Amino acid sequence: MDRRDGPALSMASTRQEGVAPDRTGPFGRVRRLLAGAMPDWRTIFAGSLLWAVAMGLMAVAKLSWMQWYEAPRVALIASFYTAGGLVAFLPGIYLGRLLSRGRRGAGFAATFLALGIGTIALTAFFIGLQYRQYYAAWHDPFLSVHWIFQFIFTVGAAVYQFLVLGTRVYFPVGLVLLAAASFWNVRGMR
Repeated sequence: MDRRDGPALSMASTRQEGVAPDRTGPFGRVRRLLAGAMPDWRTIFAGSLLWAVAMGLMAVAKLSWMQWYEAPRVALIASFYTAGGLVAFLPGIYLGRLLSRGRRGAGFAATFLALGIGTIALTAFFIGLQYRQYYAAWHDPFLSVHWIFQFIFTVGAAVYQFLVLGTRVYFPVGLVLLAAASFWNVRGMR
């Protein structure tokens, strides 16, 4: 049947030959959207390692510039920044791709925010856990009501202190690295 013959066209005649209709429903579309935002495994591993090394070296460079000469302390603090970068890379890149839904302009902004906030939040969390470990000797028994309050407020105080004092390590080099990672993510979007 030819399209010029009038309104008697059926759905089968307007489809391409051999292409099945999309019957996945709304959950199938969501599943495809979630799966489409996931980077490939090489990007995950290489990007996580590069981002972690960049965050660690940035911390060492900034602490050296701030005249911190105690090598064990610099190494400990740099390890927190490295761990935060390592763990934050995949969620940051994934959320950047997911929130942008393939739009490159939105991809840069979404990745910049997701990777930046994720890196800062996870680094603060790791520092909070270190505070918790240090103060554990003076805390009540595990899972008691007092212990839960002590855990929450110890980690909360550490996160606050990191946000006030620790985020300055990210400036200005961290912003440049974050912009470069966001641009790189936009180039890799499907």
